[in-house]
Amino acid sequence: MFLRLMKNRVLLLALFLMVGLVYGQDSNQVRKYICDLTSPAFHGRGYAYNGDSIAAEYLRAQLRNIGVEPFVEDYFHHYGFNVYAMEGPVKAAIDGKPMQPWTDFALAPFSHPADETFQLLPINPADILNPDKLLDFCRRNSKVLYNSLVFVDMTKCSDPEIIKNLNSVFQRLSWYNGQLPFRGFLVAVKDIPVWSFAAAQTPCDYVMAYIHPRKIKKYSRLSLSYSNVLAYHPTQNVCGMVRGTGAPDSLLLICGHYDHLGQMGESVIFPGAHDNASGASSVLDIARHFCKNPPYYTALFLLFSGEEAGLMGSTAFVKDSLFDFSKVKMVLNIDLMCGGDDGIMMVNATGDNTKDFYQAMVAYNDEAHLVKEIRSRSNAANSDHYPFTAKGMPAVFVYTLGGRAGGYHNPDDVCDKCGLEPYEGIVRLLIRSLEEIR
Repeated sequence: MFLRLMKNRVLLLALFLMVGLVYGQDSNQVRKYICDLTSPAFHGRGYAYNGDSIAAEYLRAQLRNIGVEPFVEDYFHHYGFNVYAMEGPVKAAIDGKPMQPWTDFALAPFSHPADETFQLLPINPADILNPDKLLDFCRRNSKVLYNSLVFVDMTKCSDPEIIKNLNSVFQRLSWYNGQLPFRGFLVAVKDIPVWSFAAAQTPCDYVMAYIHPRKIKKYSRLSLSYSNVLAYHPTQNVCGMVRGTGAPDSLLLICGHYDHLGQMGESVIFPGAHDNASGASSVLDIARHFCKNPPYYTALFLLFSGEEAGLMGSTAFVKDSLFDFSKVKMVLNIDLMCGGDDGIMMVNATGDNTKDFYQAMVAYNDEAHLVKEIRSRSNAANSDHYPFTAKGMPAVFVYTLGGRAGGYHNPDDVCDKCGLEPYEGIVRLLIRSLEEIR
């Protein structure tokens, strides 16, 4: 009996070690990738200072080192789009007193460039949404409107509907080009809103600035000096592959975006560790696994740029039809991979061509207990899986829930704040689920 028990334990240990070898995910290696991608040399992987192209060179080198073949010529799928890039000094002062970028003030990515001093005209937030009151405000201030910013103290507004509608106005200022008689807005907020390039692809005639309320006086003057150039931005997706051993003409697509928000001038960097150096690093880690353990289907590893500008990279990739869409077995898009203490979320888990994949993953996790929970939600255009679903391909988006993940779309999203304790279990679950597809 003793010998039989020992034999069983030895077999169990051997099985455990074998699984560890097959699924050799390494959170230390992934953290190194994340720290590299978030270093200042990459300029926040955005459009200023060509940070995304610097990151693309790094990712291409990693794929080569891992042993991943190029899927397109020299790994790069080239495309481009118009977008603003804010480079050089960004300065602001209230009544001559300098302020610190981001700590005290911020500029929207689409804000019209300026090098002048503006008079600030305070207005009741609700009056902006009332045409009659806004017209009356403009008449009363007609002599100075041409050189003024309208000052809106959002910290004094408690109506959530007004706040929502005002934010919509601020985010879509380019819609009003040529219609507003003043130069733009200065908005007092307790917390600087997250940066987003979704509205930074068309010309905007107006300044859009935010300020911490402790810095503002009712009738202050604001001096601004910064450059912000709208231009065509050439960029690239990074694309590699590992050939399948069983049905190499069929495809698994493992993807994630590598771009982030870049910089607000020369002094403010958005490192983007959680969003999405973590996802890009996970794609590299899965590529390492499949190079050592070739998959049944050919695996494509796609690292997209332009996601922060509105899914530009994945949309361009799908538009160029570089492969047979009908051969795609699954698209797994990985975004926001730090943390995960509470499990993972799968977007588009309930689709007709994805629900089996979700249910199989849940069933396997019930046995292996690799993550706390696998939640599901319906499809949404919130990451790079979406252009694939629009062409009928089975595609899901996975992100983590809970845990330590740094900031979001701000300078605090740094490598050191990323919790990767659940990482190995999450990625083992993803790999096993992909390997089980037939």
